[in-house]
Amino acid sequence: MFHGNINSRFLRQSSIVFYLCLGFQCIVWSQARRDAVVNLPKDAMWFDDVEQAVQAQREGNVVLAIDLSRKRLRELPRDLMLLKDLTYMLVSRNRLQTFPEWLEDLSDLKVVVADHNRFEDFPDILLRMPHLEHISLGENALQGIPIDIDLIKNLKVLSLWGNVLAHFPASLGHLEHLEILDLLHNEMTVDEQDMLKTLLPNVQMNLSEPCNCVFEPEFQNSPSE
Repeated sequence: MFHGNINSRFLRQSSIVFYLCLGFQCIVWSQARRDAVVNLPKDAMWFDDVEQAVQAQREGNVVLAIDLSRKRLRELPRDLMLLKDLTYMLVSRNRLQTFPEWLEDLSDLKVVVADHNRFEDFPDILLRMPHLEHISLGENALQGIPIDIDLIKNLKVLSLWGNVLAHFPASLGHLEHLEILDLLHNEMTVDEQDMLKTLLPNVQMNLSEPCNCVFEPEFQNSPSE
């Protein structure tokens, strides 16, 4: 009986320590993920709750960054549109399939990271946000890059790793500020990759080994189309 009480206490204490450590690891992991995306100004901070961010703004604070990753979101919280200074938005590991029309009202937004969601099409609303500099839609189910991708004139980083992309539009070559293009783990052939390298000779590209994919003629599009 005595040993049983000790064992029970030990298990409870061990569980508490385990969850505390797990929570600490989550915090460290989250911060590492954020730092990998962007370095915030020294006087800025990340918010992970929309209501807290809105309240902070009402109190006179400038809200630059929000991380709503792992929130099981199916759509963006509408109160995000109240954060007029929002510059960095992380919404990875949710259940998003599209972005709302009001997103373009966030005219200061420069970084959108929405990896590990359920996008099948590149969100059209992003094409109406020329001020964006960094877009990451990795590990979704994107099947194509829009032909008018060059409307995002200030784009520097385009990360579309882990999708099902096989072709690309020639308009990528019109992105004068593009520095990084991440297309790891897609379905591009060696010919597509060679044409991409020719089109963007000064862009840092991350590409996987080309696939030996065979596509039906109706799905084959020339980069110049």
